[in-house]
Amino acid sequence: MRKARCSLLGVLFLVLFAAACQTAAGAPRELASLDDVTNGFVATDPSPRPAEAARAYGNAGFDDFGSHNAAPIESPAQPRLLIQKGEVRVEVARPDDAAREFQAKVAAWGGYLQQQNGAILVLRLPAAKFDEAFTAAKALGRVLGESRSANDVTEEFVDLGIRIDNARKSRDRLVEILAKAEKVEDILKVEAELRRLTEEIERMEGRKKFLQDQVAMATLQLTLQPVSQPPPVKRSRQWSRFDWINQVGAEQMLGGDF
Repeated sequence: MRKARCSLLGVLFLVLFAAACQTAAGAPRELASLDDVTNGFVATDPSPRPAEAARAYGNAGFDDFGSHNAAPIESPAQPRLLIQKGEVRVEVARPDDAAREFQAKVAAWGGYLQQQNGAILVLRLPAAKFDEAFTAAKALGRVLGESRSANDVTEEFVDLGIRIDNARKSRDRLVEILAKAEKVEDILKVEAELRRLTEEIERMEGRKKFLQDQVAMATLQLTLQPVSQPPPVKRSRQWSRFDWINQVGAEQMLGGDF
């Protein structure tokens, strides 16, 4: 009898304890749906679901919250921007003909003659044709000298783009401030800053355009030198065993002047 009474009291205590816990916690929570469960995590707040939160924060390589099932998407590398220049000195038999021939090739490649000073030609041509043009220039005759260089301006070009973008945004804010300004002093200050900022933007845009042109079109300087005539060979005089011939001279005897 005592054992049954203890068991009954134990059951009653557990029931009262469960009821008290339910009252303290309030209304029972709804069961989480299958969509709210990701990798064993139950979402209990109104914040975005794990996959949505990952996308919201730019975690493109995250399939689920806290999981790395895919590699992060890498931004494409910035291509290198190179300013190519070259110089070739060639000895040819007919410089004028060689110059016309090479200029015709450059024109066919989409280039042009920038400057000519006698036998020195400065040519601009598409950068993609620079290697071919350099080889063709050396094939004109005997190469006396050659040089080439490539200047990397990638960092400067990217930096100019960022500075121009920031300057434009600053100019837009100044325009908004100018529209709200009421004092003449404030208007004059904003207008002066606008002029300075506009000039700076134009200067940077001009530099960026110059770099674009230098990268797109390579520069080749070609010097065409005529074939030099060898100096006449001086022959040593051979003496005759007849003294009178040596006195008169063999050249005069051959020429008939005696």
